Amino acid sequence: MSRSDLNISRWLDAHSDRGAGLQVLLNGAVLADVAGDGDHRLVVADVKLQPDTRSRLKVYRGTLLTSDQTLPDIPSAVITFYPDNLEPKVPAVGITCGLDLLMYKNNKPYFKFSVPSLPISALEDEVWTKFKHKNEHDLTQLVDSLKTVPYNTLTSRSQKLLLLKPEDAADFVDKFKDKELKRYSPITCATTLQRNSSEWNSVSCPVLATEIGQIYILDPQNLSILHQASVSVSKATPSVIRAIGLFDVEYRILIATREGLVCLLRRGWLEGRNVLQATTYIVDMVIMPADNFIILATMDKTLSCYSKKGSKLWSQELKQQITCLTLVPLKHLSMTLIGVGMKGGSIHLYRTRHFVDYVSIPDTPSSLLFGKMGQEDHVLVTITTSGILDIKILKRTADFNLTQQSTASNPILQNKPLPLPKRSKLFLEQSARERQNPIEMHQHFQQDLIRLRLNAARALVQSQGDQTGVGNDKELIKLSAQVLGLGPKFTLILNLENMNGDKALIDLTMIFHCKSSIYQLSHYVLRIPLVPPGLIYKAEIKVEDVSSDDFQGQNPVQSVKVFCTRGDDTHPILAATINMPPTDLNII
Repeated sequence: MSRSDLNISRWLDAHSDRGAGLQVLLNGAVLADVAGDGDHRLVVADVKLQPDTRSRLKVYRGTLLTSDQTLPDIPSAVITFYPDNLEPKVPAVGITCGLDLLMYKNNKPYFKFSVPSLPISALEDEVWTKFKHKNEHDLTQLVDSLKTVPYNTLTSRSQKLLLLKPEDAADFVDKFKDKELKRYSPITCATTLQRNSSEWNSVSCPVLATEIGQIYILDPQNLSILHQASVSVSKATPSVIRAIGLFDVEYRILIATREGLVCLLRRGWLEGRNVLQATTYIVDMVIMPADNFIILATMDKTLSCYSKKGSKLWSQELKQQITCLTLVPLKHLSMTLIGVGMKGGSIHLYRTRHFVDYVSIPDTPSSLLFGKMGQEDHVLVTITTSGILDIKILKRTADFNLTQQSTASNPILQNKPLPLPKRSKLFLEQSARERQNPIEMHQHFQQDLIRLRLNAARALVQSQGDQTGVGNDKELIKLSAQVLGLGPKFTLILNLENMNGDKALIDLTMIFHCKSSIYQLSHYVLRIPLVPPGLIYKAEIKVEDVSSDDFQGQNPVQSVKVFCTRGDDTHPILAATINMPPTDLNII
């Protein structure tokens, strides 16, 4: 579909703030009614990695910044959920910072959840106990003993100690040897899971994923742990997490990991199962709401779709690197599009695998959001890598039909009735006859139906037994044959058809085989250099019946076998058996 076929005015440029200075991670922004007044706001976790600055939580009402608060650590994800059913319903904002989930309500800190500590290796605990009496033990030997413990099971304190130079290790040990040794795993991603209702403003449970692969489903009111499970048997670090279903009924949690795995966790499972393995690193993942298909964006510029069981349905290779994904639900059009943010400042919209529209923005998008903002229902919010905040509004007249035929296929209500013919005398007589003889009419109908099925079955058996027209669906090649003549000399006409409209057939060879005591051919090997796409190569072979007169009188049914090979390959890509007619002795 060319750009001229698209309606390039589907979007209105509402706002573009080049001085916003926002640095946002993949899941670092949401659209929510955080005040409970029906006015949806943009909530952004502004990441600051400089040592002298701190990350901030910002809330935009329209284009105006209404709230700006500091965060204790670098945020990894932002979620919103309704903790209760009290009126008026006001959602809570959850920010994952390091080990904690910070809960805000009415733009004020409300509650905090910290992930539980993990068990510590006995050897590591013993080494740090000996560090308190390091005069009696060699510090170098104790540090070397820590290297025997798997690195990923060590605490962050021991990991940092192993990375220090030997001359700096003593000062580090003196600083931390009297402090309690604890091991934690930071939160890498988060999402929400509706508890007992599928309404958009029903109670939802926060779902957290940690770096070592632990999944925590929390109670939305007091943030206690309702369920705990691990992502997979193998080592897997979650990077993107999505949840569908209801916690009290049945749910599915899909986790994309940094190792390229997509794992599934269902109700009651204590350990997830691997659904699919991507060929490269996963950038982002979304779940289609209707059929629960998995949409993956990978580092090799590919957008892929998988079924619930992990079977690949389709893939689309793009021209630019994919940076983020978002769902674009359009309930008034009964469809859900896939928004794909790409490097260079382009956002493509897909309906399944079909490209339907694109949006240009000033820079590469780092986060995409689509939903209600303010009083508008269809708003596309983009935050770029350079900190630009761009807001676009979808026109109410926008249409994303793929072709004009799709609009014509929908039935249109007719105000004028159809011109039905009047009942004729023949029709009335036929109706009266059917009412008088229903049993006989039904029997005749059944006989005709059975006769039709019998003729269809005979035609199927005949077509399967007739080898004069065979094909290879995988190679998209078809061979048909026609025999001319009454004997003893025949002309065999072969038609080799290339059914592939894009690729030519190159370096093919036809090999003929028959009994030398019965038939003699003009060619036994026929080389075909090229068959263009969609065309037919025609070959003509002379066949002579050389059997004895006594054998000819028996009128035997003999055949000529044809094999089609490619290059030096000994396995044929196509084989056919051509039944030759018997020689008519009266003609001879």
